[in-house]
Amino acid sequence: MSVINRLVVLLPGFEHMPVEAHHRRFLREATKTAPVYDMSLQEDGALKVSSAEGGVSVGEFTLATAGANWSARTDFVLYGLGDINHFYAARNPAVRVLSGIAALIDFIVSGTFFRFLSTSWRYALFFLYPLVIMGAIAALSYGTGRIALGLTQQAAVAVAVGLATALVLLVVAAQKMHFLLIMDDWTFARDMARNRRPDITAKLHQVISDAAARISQAAPATEVVVAAHSMGAICALHILDAALQQNDSRRYGLLTVGSSLLKLALHPAAKALRASVETVARSRAIWVDAQSLTDPMNFYKSNPVRDLNIADAESPVLVKVRFRSQLCDETYRSIRRNFFRVHRQFVYGVEKRSAYSWHAILCGPESFADVAARGGLPCECAAQSSSPMKIAETATI
Repeated sequence: MSVINRLVVLLPGFEHMPVEAHHRRFLREATKTAPVYDMSLQEDGALKVSSAEGGVSVGEFTLATAGANWSARTDFVLYGLGDINHFYAARNPAVRVLSGIAALIDFIVSGTFFRFLSTSWRYALFFLYPLVIMGAIAALSYGTGRIALGLTQQAAVAVAVGLATALVLLVVAAQKMHFLLIMDDWTFARDMARNRRPDITAKLHQVISDAAARISQAAPATEVVVAAHSMGAICALHILDAALQQNDSRRYGLLTVGSSLLKLALHPAAKALRASVETVARSRAIWVDAQSLTDPMNFYKSNPVRDLNIADAESPVLVKVRFRSQLCDETYRSIRRNFFRVHRQFVYGVEKRSAYSWHAILCGPESFADVAARGGLPCECAAQSSSPMKIAETATI
């Protein structure tokens, strides 16, 4: 019987969620996925929550999985990046909108938006999404104001009606279209690129140092994988860079899914991030990057090594994910028009066996090197779930 010992550093996307909520979601979705891949799964002990230096919450938990002729014990270290993101969500809504506008202008003026166009035009369309929302709010507010002016012939009434319309539409956009979350996300990206928030950068550096120290303490026979979703990929590259500075002879695994790495790395001011990508790409690390055409919030068909012009380096193994092939028809129909939920599918459970599963890769019998060599998980003899999943509604970028 093969026995696998694994250490996984988990880095979530831009979500205003505490570490406890991330843990609950991971366990819930892993439990749904396990029977699809003929695994038994059990949590070994309770979640332990502590704080890294700098105030970022760290969750530690262990999952024991087993199947025919194999067993695995995976220790997870989950960083509550929501502790950092909460700073942006706690600001006044007007400040959130204005800082987001400034960030969007920065990405246009710096030429980063045009790099999005040449790298992944679908992501460039996502960049335009908040601009379209703001344009629609402005047009409708102006229209209602003009109507009020025509009916009352009073400018003060027209202005009041226009402003009230804008306020109502802003609330609707924030609740239904995650508008303020998106604006926070772009503000965060700009702040990280230009190091405009030394306090936030210091917190991230503490996460990087803490994770690198934990990785360095892993037993030689333990497989080490840094796994990140969406914006978490930015922190993941820095963590692996730091780990390599301490021990460059070990072969680490890097799993990025629905990655927003290039969102920041293509900004001309993000030199430190590009340096970390270059270090990892030129190391012995095994990098798997999962992308999906269905998700407009990832850089589909991108290759970070190629797109950042890194010479003499190993490109990541690119895994193209078809969510339709992972889910029953009812489940897929329920999420396909909600692109925030589609983006989260990278870290949600599956109903059909396929070459990609967040939980089967991180908890299953395949070594990360084997997953990379094969370009995904073995998916013959697919088992299927007979009932659709319950869809959760937490937003992320």
